[in-house]
Amino acid sequence: MNILQYFKDAQSELSRVNWPTREQVFEGTQAVLIFVVALTLIVFGLDRLFTFLIQAVLP
Repeated sequence: MNILQYFKDAQSELSRVNWPTREQVFEGTQAVLIFVVALTLIVFGLDRLFTFLIQAVLP
């Protein structure tokens, strides 16, 4: 298989891809960002809680 055939096949395959719409990409990005912010807040809260508990136990 030569390089030209490879690129022709790649182009053929990419034309068959069902690409998401702009709205679908935007909704997916929003969901990911909300999840990341929520997870960040949870980890931050747990970090603060454990820091407080460890400082309460250790003088």
